[in-house]
Amino acid sequence: MGFLGRAAFNLLHAAIGFATVLLYPLYETKRAIEKASLRDQQQQWLTYWLLLSFLTMIELYFSTIISWIPIWAYIKMVVCLWLMLPSFKGAAYVYENIAMKFMTIEREEKPESDLVKEKEDREDKEEEKEKKKKKEEEEEGDEEDEQKKIFRAWKLVDDYIEKKGADSLEQIVKIGLGN
Repeated sequence: MGFLGRAAFNLLHAAIGFATVLLYPLYETKRAIEKASLRDQQQQWLTYWLLLSFLTMIELYFSTIISWIPIWAYIKMVVCLWLMLPSFKGAAYVYENIAMKFMTIEREEKPESDLVKEKEDREDKEEEKEKKKKKEEEEEGDEEDEQKKIFRAWKLVDDYIEKKGADSLEQIVKIGLGN
């Protein structure tokens, strides 16, 4: 492979690395920010950017040592893919299992309490939906009961008319109305 072939390969390699490490995460971060209900995704992408900046800082600091590793670019790409792909959730894993052990940040509220609050809010909404649904079912059941009562009343009226005649029913109605 000549000079131009090698230059084209390096340019393509840099473009793919740029798109993989920066553009896709930037797009997903924007989506996570716009959808406020997805706290897990926001945490995933914030952690990704923190870890990427940390990796870049280490890469700059140890550049002379890293230059001796021939496959460093591939190692970095695999690590970044592991950190960012939703199927692996590597950034969340690093945050929960490594970063939280070494860093303590004093806050008024812990992230877990925010998650608990969100979960409780979701559960409250679900309970409200269930109560509303039960109430609607009860109202439908009440309507059915009233329809049954009306049907039963008409049946009793029909039976009464068959036994005693329409005139006796008419007299009962007049007495009930006070005429």
